Amino acid sequence: MIALLDARAPEVEPAWRALQARAAPSYFQSWGWIDTWLDCLDRAEAPRLLLWRDGARPLAAGFVGRRHLVRHRLVPSTALFLNTSGVPAHDELCVEHNELLCDPDARAPALADLVAAIPGEWDELTLPALRLDRFPGRALAEPVPGHRVLIDRESTAPWVDLARVRATDGGYLALLPANTRAQVRRAERGFGPLTIEVAADLDHAREIYAELVELHRARWRERGEPGAFADPWIDRFHRALITRRFPHGELQLVRVRAGARTVGCLYNLVLGDRVAFYQSGLGAFDDPHLKPGYVCHAEAIALNAAAGRATYDFLAGASRYKRSLATDERRLVWARVQRRRVRFAVEEELRAWKHRAARALDAARQLAARLGEA
Repeated sequence: MIALLDARAPEVEPAWRALQARAAPSYFQSWGWIDTWLDCLDRAEAPRLLLWRDGARPLAAGFVGRRHLVRHRLVPSTALFLNTSGVPAHDELCVEHNELLCDPDARAPALADLVAAIPGEWDELTLPALRLDRFPGRALAEPVPGHRVLIDRESTAPWVDLARVRATDGGYLALLPANTRAQVRRAERGFGPLTIEVAADLDHAREIYAELVELHRARWRERGEPGAFADPWIDRFHRALITRRFPHGELQLVRVRAGARTVGCLYNLVLGDRVAFYQSGLGAFDDPHLKPGYVCHAEAIALNAAAGRATYDFLAGASRYKRSLATDERRLVWARVQRRRVRFAVEEELRAWKHRAARALDAARQLAARLGEA
């Protein structure tokens, strides 16, 4: 049986928790994150739960947001969004390692099953930041009659294998490339003796979070950009998440200091033995060799390795520091399942035309530059 339920229907939480216990998803699909997210959304923005059941037993579930879009001022679309709201400002929470929670002992669903299960009229299903080892990420190559699957973008997701850290003589730094290792050690010498704080209670967690936000905003203002906490809704969500979930051991707030000065603060998500770095606030230092991010992550990785955890995930992004500090990488994919509509074919042709025009303009500029040099 398949049902599309109000997000606050009484059967939603027990079904989700039952599947979470069996599926072992990322923190972004934990009930702690989901419950806080649902409470922070306006009623009109709240998604609904698509739930497969065998009698009373939940087999698979995912939240589905629904929005009416107009792209390029010309192309209307009734769009659905997996485990996100479809409201751009609120989806800046950046859910990653996304999936439909599935009972691993049940029959593996097909992508066509998911598409057929969603009731009502809609034009496209947006699937952000999918894990490729879980459904529906692993099914993107499957045929879906009457639809096409588009890959909008891909990203690496660097991470650190903490078991390797524990098993390696010299610990974490010994696993890094020589140049990165030298940069971390030079920065540590430059900062001098370091003090590592891990929030021990809720008040301490709130204090570190407040400094993290202040440092983060200051750094992004220097770049002329707003940063991750510019929208008050985002800040409210995280303050609510800390209040609700820090007491359950699901959040890790870390502050690194050199003397009385803060080197940086980290905000990490914890589920079981997996840690995901979510956001940071770093101090500003004139000496370019003082790399506060490198130092803070090195300390947090050593800390979590010593605690017996399994992974330290930098989440999506090809930033140089992430790839330099990681031992391994995964891949995430942003995809859409799109019904075959004439307007989408026109949109695709316009996109291809713009791409060809941009290439032609670039080639013309290069030719003009060469002629000018001659």
